[in-house]
Amino acid sequence: MDLQDPQKKMSKSSKSPKGVIRLTDTPDAIRTKVRAAVTDAGREIRKSVGRPAINNLLTIYSISSGISVPEAEEVFAGKGYAQFKEALADKLVEYLRPIRERYEEIKSEPNEICRILRNGADTARTIAAETLATVYNRVGFVPYR
Repeated sequence: MDLQDPQKKMSKSSKSPKGVIRLTDTPDAIRTKVRAAVTDAGREIRKSVGRPAINNLLTIYSISSGISVPEAEEVFAGKGYAQFKEALADKLVEYLRPIRERYEEIKSEPNEICRILRNGADTARTIAAETLATVYNRVGFVPYR
């Protein structure tokens, strides 16, 4: 949701942090953002053409709950947006919990971050050297030594 234009929907293109749910957001922040998410006109929680907001929220619910969009539509048949958003927030908080917890563990140990980055760099360097050697061999290039 964009503060300049409240009609804009939750999206990756919004400049407002309210329109983005980050992997490291607190449960309270996630709940607040989901509650504030724009929904389409109408009351039915059903995916359909011309209803991008509810389509987006249903897709997020489907992914975070592990059920299909049609199954989610059945779960919320006859229910309102408030109930749907509350359930979506619950599922999303739980879905992102392991990522958020691991992030907090790593963040609390700066030396661990450096170790992980060094290991990643070493692995990337090894893979790149092997790939480069293969390319040199295939094109018949002999590197200067």
